Amino acid sequence: MHAGGELGAAAGGSLLLCASLLAVGCALGLRLGQGRGAVDRGLLAWLCFNALVHFALEGPYVYLSMVGNITDSDALIASLCISYRLPCACVNCMAGG
Repeated sequence: MHAGGELGAAAGGSLLLCASLLAVGCALGLRLGQGRGAVDRGLLAWLCFNALVHFALEGPYVYLSMVGNITDSDALIASLCISYRLPCACVNCMAGG
């Protein structure tokens, strides 16, 4: 957190992404669970949210871990590190930021 107690842009964006994944997962689970009991609809909503988190957040992390790294990712992650002034582990980020 910053000195004033507010969240930074990266943390705010992350929370917004998680909230949107939760909303989409719940809507999808409730839509797929029409005609089912409340427990089944709740479980479907949780499973849809869980699948979205794995595909959208953890999938790219595993892909970059197996295939490349930050410097090999066409500088997308490096440019985000620089634009949000985040600490970055790659050499190009440190030279540019």
